[in-house]
Amino acid sequence: MRIVAPAVVADAKSPRSTDIDPRALGSAAYRAYLREHAPTARSGATPAAAFHAARRQYLAGRRIDMQALANELGISRATLYRWTGPREQLISDVVFSLSDVVFERAKRDTVHLSGPERLLAVFRQHVAALVDARPLQVFLQQETHAALRILTGRGGSVQRRTVARLADLYREEQRSGSFHPRADPDALAYAVVRITEGFIYNDAILAVEPAVDEAAAIVALLLG
Repeated sequence: MRIVAPAVVADAKSPRSTDIDPRALGSAAYRAYLREHAPTARSGATPAAAFHAARRQYLAGRRIDMQALANELGISRATLYRWTGPREQLISDVVFSLSDVVFERAKRDTVHLSGPERLLAVFRQHVAALVDARPLQVFLQQETHAALRILTGRGGSVQRRTVARLADLYREEQRSGSFHPRADPDALAYAVVRITEGFIYNDAILAVEPAVDEAAAIVALLLG
């Protein structure tokens, strides 16, 4: 049975976006990676190199192992933790960074559209990529409880940053005059993210084909 997040639209406690770029809210390692703007691995022991190494582990379908990362970089675990934060923080940064690449690509691919049509197209492209992401599927299957906590927890940084990025896009379309949301963009973005979590992550855990079309139909009602 599909588990869908309840009462997401009316949740008065939905997180607010800020003027701070949510991509910069991660660990020192993730911030170093963002500054370098490079998809290739870095040699030597640096915060960015630690982040790249963790991404390689994740993309290879392996469990992110802090001791293995420290050994690979030739540093102590204390140094690694100072760069990356706790393991769950590092995983959050890795997962969000990969999701955000897809999100940015979807935005670029839909610049010829506007308003709800563009927003729904971004949603479909982004979610379709998440559904097809084998490393994410492996993570959900191998570390189910931790994965749900990291991906969907109210206190987790993945959900918070995803909501903020989506709300920024809604405001962009609102400023252009092509989108007239019937709810605050932050609350609307939170509702859309919660719908995504219910239809995508839970279905993946249950080995059910994620219902992207069903989720899109609900999102279309919210955006219309």
